Amino acid sequence: MIAIAMGMVIVGALLALYLNVTRTNNEMAKMNRQIENGRFAIQLLQDDVVHAGFWGAYVPQFDDLTAVTAPLDAPNALPDPCLDYASWTAPYISNLVGIPVQGYDAAPASCGMVASQRANTDMLVVRHAQPCVAGVGTCEADLAGKLYFQSTLCENEISATAQQPNTANTIKLNAAASGDDDTYNGVVLRIVSGLGAGQSRKITDYVGSTKEATVDSAWTIVPDNSSIYTFGLGYVLATETATSDPFFYHAMDCATLAPKRKFVSNIYYIRDHAVTPGDGIPTLMRSSFDLAGGTLAHQAAQPLIEGIEGFRVEYGVDSRSDTDAAVNYTTAVAWQDPLNKVSPTNRGDGIPETYVAPAALTCAAVSAGTTPDTCNAANVVAVRLHVLARSLEPTPGYTDTKTYTLGDKIMGPFNDPFKRHVFSTTVRVVNPAGRRDTP
Repeated sequence: MIAIAMGMVIVGALLALYLNVTRTNNEMAKMNRQIENGRFAIQLLQDDVVHAGFWGAYVPQFDDLTAVTAPLDAPNALPDPCLDYASWTAPYISNLVGIPVQGYDAAPASCGMVASQRANTDMLVVRHAQPCVAGVGTCEADLAGKLYFQSTLCENEISATAQQPNTANTIKLNAAASGDDDTYNGVVLRIVSGLGAGQSRKITDYVGSTKEATVDSAWTIVPDNSSIYTFGLGYVLATETATSDPFFYHAMDCATLAPKRKFVSNIYYIRDHAVTPGDGIPTLMRSSFDLAGGTLAHQAAQPLIEGIEGFRVEYGVDSRSDTDAAVNYTTAVAWQDPLNKVSPTNRGDGIPETYVAPAALTCAAVSAGTTPDTCNAANVVAVRLHVLARSLEPTPGYTDTKTYTLGDKIMGPFNDPFKRHVFSTTVRVVNPAGRRDTP
């Protein structure tokens, strides 16, 4: 009897130890998964944001410190992030390229693919060109119907001087222009300086032997051999087609076609369920811009990481130059010392002065020369990412009475048996910020 009693005590102790170890291991496993999900979410978002505003070798005119004239592409409106490609216009594309990061407290009505967004969480839009070149290495081949970005490195396509004679409906391009007929058909030609500066016309016909381009409407002021022109804004964002090639820009040798990169636009948000509506598992989602069913648009969102319950983004706005003057991207670069050109007084320095909530990201039309700049959405050079990761399974006997700070937003207390943790990081938006760096 004594031996049996002692055996039962020992078995009971071992059972209690086993249960405690099992319970501890389960909690450790849940915590490890929660931490892994939170870190993965931050890393995934960071890896995309760091590419925002990458357009290959192209630098938007309003961010080009080597430009000597007023830029033609300073953003003047927030592009609808969910507009189908069929509805894009030239001004829309210009704004889209100039504003690579957008944010919303809640998805706009046009974003039907952002379904079941969790209340009090953000929507983040990130745009850029694919880092790899279409069809090179492991990069997806260029496919008919998909959207690609191509920019020029050919000096004569960046800017060139017109010849004479010109007429009300023609312009004689530089002697180094293409010798092939119809090369520039459909391309917008802009006069950026000299006689007739500020005019833009679409080329409807081109004769390679004479370098003469016919434009779609008469010049207000006929250009002469003092007129400097560019082809569009130095890039094309268009669909690959099986019957014609809209990509005419060249590499530095002006003979080899410039590489094409797939256009990337990703929308991130939190859905209030993982698989089945009502399952209660918040999930990080992503909708990507792509071709499906013959339509170029943001596609249905796909689940990425379960257990991501909170999402807040703050945007670092570079609103002042290193001389502390307000930025103004509607005029030419103004240098503090025109001789050394080290410090531009009306351009940003790549360092955010303030961090703002999504609702404060605005962009409005502005008259040339007006200060201060009215498009702070184009001046985002850093992003603070905050995610709240939640365990996927409840912890018996635990009640979460904490509050969690995600930037300027407080979440909780939730008063439920799930454990949570906040993950935060600050990401420099390298491409726009780097272009504004000066010695």
